[in-house]
Amino acid sequence: MQIWQRILVTALCCVLLNGCWDRTEINDLAIVLATGVDYKDDKVELTAQIFIPRKGGGGDSTSGGGSPSGVTLIRTAEGRTIAESLNRLQRKVARNMFWGHCEVIVLSEAAGKHGIREYIDFFLRYPQIREHAYVFSTTEAAKDILALLDPLERSSAESLREMANMKLGTRTTLLELAKSIEGPSASVILSRMLILPPEENQDKLTTTPYIKGLSLYKNDRYIRTVTEPLTVGVLLLAKELNNIIMPVDFEQSKGSFSIRPLDIQTKYKPKISGGRWSMAVDIQTRGEVVLNTTDENLTDPAVLKKLEQAWCKKLSEMAENALRMSQQEMHTDLYKFAVEFRRYYPKQWKEQEKNWETIYSELDVKIKVKAKVVRTGKSTGPQGIPDEEEN
Repeated sequence: MQIWQRILVTALCCVLLNGCWDRTEINDLAIVLATGVDYKDDKVELTAQIFIPRKGGGGDSTSGGGSPSGVTLIRTAEGRTIAESLNRLQRKVARNMFWGHCEVIVLSEAAGKHGIREYIDFFLRYPQIREHAYVFSTTEAAKDILALLDPLERSSAESLREMANMKLGTRTTLLELAKSIEGPSASVILSRMLILPPEENQDKLTTTPYIKGLSLYKNDRYIRTVTEPLTVGVLLLAKELNNIIMPVDFEQSKGSFSIRPLDIQTKYKPKISGGRWSMAVDIQTRGEVVLNTTDENLTDPAVLKKLEQAWCKKLSEMAENALRMSQQEMHTDLYKFAVEFRRYYPKQWKEQEKNWETIYSELDVKIKVKAKVVRTGKSTGPQGIPDEEEN
């Protein structure tokens, strides 16, 4: 190859190489950790929790009292739409806002009452926002949740993310939220966040969010909030019940047992026969006893069997109450029964899809629960009761 040919090839390669002409330095970015949506005075309020890198790395970032003050800052802007709010929010931040690390989205129930379809469309359409960001609901203002300075974590965003990973309530991502709202059931269940009152002599922001109850959505609107014990039945039917300790009363004796489920399996079996639609719900769980305040000894097989029967009865009652609320009061398929009918009976579903709300309200649902205690703890008999053989 001659010299001029080599020069030509080199020049062409330089033209084809991608350069860094459009790069944005990290020092020019405002990294968003979480975002919140509120609705007030017919306007959408968008809040961003932004990480402060100069205080987030190295050295002691805590102030007196253990609060990681100064690791994040909060900015809020309002507009007629969420897109307009974002545009105005950027004007309040001196750096380019980067949403690629936004792992938490908080929707206030006030915003949910006006419909969340607009917010879902924006979050999924905007290129930087993660589809797998966790979504929560709150009775409080979303911006107040994001403003908290958690004494344990670097930010309230990390607190919410860890709660979702621990499965303390529902674990709903942005993509799952969109699928649920647009799906055949047209409903979604979100964990409801509240603000834990701060310790005495602590700043009102030096506290943490916590989960209490569930926010129920039909189509794209917030409908209702439920709290314990109804939440247990809702989560049980929704296949979301995890990380819980359940008290079980024992009729034969004063006191109760506390059982921690080790695993819970909820299975649906739809059926259409003679034009009648029905659903069989099979719930199976295994658990361990973590507390015994009765005089009963779990080494006795008869006592253990009665305890399992009492646990089954309690789970059945909780599930029945949650089903009654969904069918008769809300007329909303919270538990995605429609998805199962569409999967097993596609032809019949297509014919009756528009009538699903009526069909669901009249649906014959049979709930069967099987609960087994597989561990009784390190102790066998009740503690604090003297042995009869002792003098």
